[in-house]
Amino acid sequence: MKLRSLRSLLSALALVAALTASAANAETITATVTAYNTVPAQTSGNPCEAASTDNICGRRDVVACPRDIPLGTWVEINGRRYECLDRTARKYDGRFDISFDKDVQAALNWGKRRLEVTILGSS
Repeated sequence: MKLRSLRSLLSALALVAALTASAANAETITATVTAYNTVPAQTSGNPCEAASTDNICGRRDVVACPRDIPLGTWVEINGRRYECLDRTARKYDGRFDISFDKDVQAALNWGKRRLEVTILGSS
């Protein structure tokens, strides 16, 4: 096995272990969940650069979170896990905004929902 592949595997195993451990301390809240796209019209500055400075283009596991949730925290919404790497606009603080990358129609289809959000913790 190549060293790079081994490192990737170990990194993935560490992430699974962290998420499993953090699930025991999870907190579930009810919140408004919306959707956005990584396109200039919907973001400020570089649409691929999140508040965390991570490049989120091409990813479908990113959510913008309220400011009281640390960047890097994992949350579960509708049975899917997302990493909190971005922030909502201040006027929408308190919401969760799922990135649908460039799929504008999927974001429109998602709309605005009131859902349970489980805050799992950071990896």
